[in-house]
Order: sequence, then structure tokens, then C-alpha cells
Amino acid sequence: MRRSTRFEWLVPGLFVGLVAMLVLPLPPWAMDTLIAINFALSGVVLATAAGMRKPLDFSVFPALVLATTLLRLGLNVASTRLILGTDAASPAAAAESAGHIIESFGVLAAARNPMVGLSVFGMLVVVQFVVVTRGSVRMAEVAARFALDALPGRQMAVDADLASGAIDAHEAKKRRDELLREADFHGAMDGAGRFVRGDAVAGLVIVVVNICGGFLVGMLQKGWSAGESLRTFALLAVGDGLVTQIPAFLVATASGLVCAKAASGETLAQEIPRQLSARPAALWLVAGLLTALAFSPLPAFPLLTAAGILAGAAVWTGRVHQAANRALPSQHRQAEAIEDALVVEPLSIDLGLGLLSLASDEPDGLLERVAGIRRRLAQELGVLVPSVRIRDDASLPPQSYCIRFRDAVAGAGSLRPDLVLAMDPRGGTPAVDGEATTEPAFGLPAVWTDPARRAELEAGGMAVANAGGALASHLLEVLRKRAWELLSVEETARMLDRLKRQAPRAAELISAPAWPLDRLRDVLQGMLREGLPIRDLERIAEAIHGTDSNDLDEAMRKARVTGARELCERLLRQANASSRSIDAVWIGAEALTGDEATRAAQRSVVPDAAIAELLVRSAAPGLRRLLQRGVPAVVVTPDRMRGMVSRALRGRLGDVAVLGQSEIPHDCEVRMETVDTSTP
Repeated sequence: MRRSTRFEWLVPGLFVGLVAMLVLPLPPWAMDTLIAINFALSGVVLATAAGMRKPLDFSVFPALVLATTLLRLGLNVASTRLILGTDAASPAAAAESAGHIIESFGVLAAARNPMVGLSVFGMLVVVQFVVVTRGSVRMAEVAARFALDALPGRQMAVDADLASGAIDAHEAKKRRDELLREADFHGAMDGAGRFVRGDAVAGLVIVVVNICGGFLVGMLQKGWSAGESLRTFALLAVGDGLVTQIPAFLVATASGLVCAKAASGETLAQEIPRQLSARPAALWLVAGLLTALAFSPLPAFPLLTAAGILAGAAVWTGRVHQAANRALPSQHRQAEAIEDALVVEPLSIDLGLGLLSLASDEPDGLLERVAGIRRRLAQELGVLVPSVRIRDDASLPPQSYCIRFRDAVAGAGSLRPDLVLAMDPRGGTPAVDGEATTEPAFGLPAVWTDPARRAELEAGGMAVANAGGALASHLLEVLRKRAWELLSVEETARMLDRLKRQAPRAAELISAPAWPLDRLRDVLQGMLREGLPIRDLERIAEAIHGTDSNDLDEAMRKARVTGARELCERLLRQANASSRSIDAVWIGAEALTGDEATRAAQRSVVPDAAIAELLVRSAAPGLRRLLQRGVPAVVVTPDRMRGMVSRALRGRLGDVAVLGQSEIPHDCEVRMETVDTSTP
């Protein structure tokens, strides 16, 4: 605790010392020491900036820019005091008045020629001020603007992850704090760039002051000649400018690296060699260009040397890539094989070896039929069916197939690829010679017969399909009944993203936290179970807005309004009636006996197994007669009973559409057959 307290006063004390440098005179030996510390600190800042993995790894950089700028300004003021206040009797003695480092830099850069020194200093200032500093300032401005503009959206993404359960409260707080730190950092970097640019201007002004002031001091106070005064103080001014501008150049370069560094998780020492050597062909191309230039009037030796270096680098990187690909550990390959075995296909069709000829991309082939089914369901239900993987399965009988949902069997059957399937549209047994069978999609009696009789059978009113068509029809019915299983949380998120692009305000109504993603998925799955389309997600959002996400029954009642008319229109198309009429079975309030059943109907739950069994046995004969007439199986019931009746009949009587009275359009006529619920 004592050490921590002592360090808390260290940094403020250093800043106070930097301010004191602007006022108190320094001896030459202290000047040399502080100049060396300035060089070392600037080098450490540059090395740290080059080695960071993301900008927040060097979050103290803006404060360091201020500290190093203040240090350099203090050194400039102190050195100016030493240079202009020298009490040396001769120009040779005056050269050491500001310390040995300033004198050495002046001699090294200027070679005892003031014009050379001023030219070198001028070019350094131009490069720093016009190129490095200006570019880093612009990048800092853009980064700060983008960080602040993106902050609300990124915070909403954190809130959405928290609401959906993807992260806990601790992780959400950590991410919010990191977002605020990043925004503050980029804002501070925008201001720190002004320090770097101002430092370059101050260095230029101080050099001019040292030259002019030294010239006057040498001539008027010391009595030296104009040449001696100019040469002596110009060299000192150049040396003083270099010992501060070189560290300033290092810090400006570090500022550019910090602004340009993306949060890739790698250092520049890792990224630059990896990315430059990722394409050996680029190295070969440049090496070839340099070799071609060697045969021009340009000097050949340096061009061929550079071409040889690039060619060697291309050969080396190519071998490294090949060795890395060959040297994959066997355990890694085994792990990949195990992971491949864990992959679950959303939807697949397994074919026996005798049905492999169906899996062709020819016109009217199975692949084209599957693509048509995906388009049809997208238009009818608004469900994006994933790609169907068709594969062979030697364990199946040669003429059998199996439809799988996430590797679970959803449908199966047998086909005869060399015959056609004849069916009676009215549901009766076809009076056709051939091999009797059962149609796989609806379970109706059918016959496999000779393809040459197809035209004759169709003229006689029979429905005829080849093996591929029968499989496609089976797949379509399976997908219609179990489309809700395809709607995962990921697919729901994609639907919501599409709605955000098309109708962002409507998407806000069903977004977290009011509607967590899993609850929205449950509502959409419930609609698909009832055969209702979910394509118009905008209207669904407007319908369920304001409903408690935990009350799915109420949300379903409101959401059904958006798709009930489309469901009725689809039932009318399936009935193929000349008039707008639907044949249905009526289940009224008389089917409910007792207060318990009435209360259960209000809660949209099945009261008990006995009442559910009674509803099934009562509705089954009428629904069977509807199917025999070739019309859809439809049940109409009072609105308050619709949920209960649907739950009672769902899964027990096949694909049954249960409609409430208010869901039937006014321009649609319903011919209803009342069920008998008196028999226990």
C-alpha cells in the first residue's frame, strides 16, 4: 500500500518538474542527461506502438504525447537560455555552452556548414509537419468520428446479446466499459495530434529565434564577426532543433501507427511479414519486372540484386507454405474428421442405390424439383428452406428413400424409377392394372404402372407422376407440415435483420429487450404449425407489438390475423372449387362439457385426455369424408375455442387447418358439417 501511494505522486511530480524546466536554468551536464532521456522515452513509445495488438493496449498514449511534448518544449527553452546566455569568450568555447550532445548533433548534421545543417533540419520539419503529423491527425479525426457514431449501435448490440442470454451481466458491463474506453481513447487521440503538430511549429520558431538572437548576441555583446556569430549560433540552433525534432518525429510516427492499427489481435511484426509473404506470386512478378529493367539503360547490378532478393524471398515463402500444409499434425486431422462427423445436416434425402438416377440436374429432375419446392415454400409460408443434401445410402433397400430433418427420419417410402404412379384424385383405389402401392405423400391408394399409358390415364382423370415427382410431392408435404422445425434462432435473426433493412421502425417493435429472439421464434413457429405464413413479418410485428412476450397465446391470437386470409386463400386453391366456398367440419361450444373444459378453452389448453379424444373421434369421420372428396381437411370453431381445438387435433388427424369464425373472409362461403360429440 505504501509503494502504491508513493507511485501515485511520481507522475504528478514529473509533470511539475517539466514545468519547472521552463523557468529554472539547467547546467550543461543536466541538459545532456535530459536529452538522452528524451531520446530513450521516444524510442520506447515508438517500439510500444509498433508492438501493440489493439489500440487500447496503449491507452496512455495521448497522455504520453502531452508529456513528451512538454519535455521537448522545456528542453528547447532551457537550451535557448544556455545558448543565448553563454559567457564564453570565443566561438570555440561557445559551442560547448549548451552541452556536448547539442554540439555533436550540430557538427554531425551540418558538417560544420550552417547551410547544410539548416537544410537537413528544414527537410526533417517538412516531412514531420506535412506528411507524418498531418496524416496522423487526419486518421485520428476519422477514427474519433466513426467511434462516436458507432457507439449507440454497438451498445444496443451488447444489450441485445444480454437480453437473448448470449452473455451475462458481468460480460455486458465489461463490453460497455470497453466501448466507452475506446470512444474516449479515439477522442483523446484526436486532440493529441494537435500537440504533435504544434510541437513541429514550435521547434521551427525556436530555431529561428536561436539563430537571430545568437547572431545579435555574438556581434553586439561579444564583438565577434558576423561570420563567426552566424556559424557558431547556427550550428548550435541546428543541433538544438535536431535533438528535439528527431524524438518528436519518433512520437509522430508512433501516433500514426496507433491511429492506423486495426484490432486484429496481432502485432505489426506478425502482420506485415505474414501478409506480404502470403502471395509468393506477387514477389515473383516484381522480381521479373526488376530483371526486365536491368536490360534497359538503368544500372543493372542494383536492379538484379533487388530482383534476386525478391526471388529468394518468393522461393522461401513458397516452401514455407507447402511445408505448413504438409506438416499438419495427424491429431489435428483426426480432430477435423471427428468434427465433420458431428455436423448435422438441416435437411437431407437418402437414396437407395437403385434410385441414384433420380439425383440429376436435368430438366424436370429431382434437383430442379427441389429448387422449385424451396421457392414455393418461400412464397407460401415465408420460410427459407435450407439446401437439401441428396446422398446415397447403401444400408437402404435399393428402391427406398428417406427424408431426414437434422438426421431424424421425417418421411420414407419406396419408388419404382422405371414406372409411373397412378392415383385417383378422389382418394379411391385406381382401377388400373399394375403394382398396387400407397402414395407416400398423402397415404392414398395408388398403382405403379407402365409409363406408356400415361397419356391414357391422364385422359381418364387419373393423377400420374413419375418416381421423381412422387418423391418431390412427399418432400413438399413433409416440409409443409414440419416447416416450423426449420425456423431456428439463427434463421429468425436473419429474418429480423432483413426487416431492419426494409422497415427499421417495425423491426424495433419486436427486438430485444421487449421481444427476445427465442420468444419471437416461438411465435413464428406457432404460426407455421398452424399452416400460417410468416412472410409478412412487418405486419406480424405491428400485430404483436405491446403484447407480453411471455404470453405466447395472446401473441398468437394477434399474429394469426395477419396470415388467416392467406391461409383461406390457399385452402380455396387446394379445393379447386368454381365458387369461393370452403367445406369444413364445425365443432361448437356443445363439445365442451363442464366448467373445467370451458376454463381450459379460455386458456387455449386441452382440458384432459378424455375431452381431446372425444374431439378427435367426433371430427375424424367428417374430415375423412372431406379428404375423400378431394378437398382440404378444415375445422371451424368459435374463436375462444380455436387454440384448444387446434392443440387437441394437431398431430392426431394429420394436416388439419383449424379456423376461428372471425378468421374467415366475408367474401368466402363455408359449408359446415356439425360433428356429433354426444357419444362418449
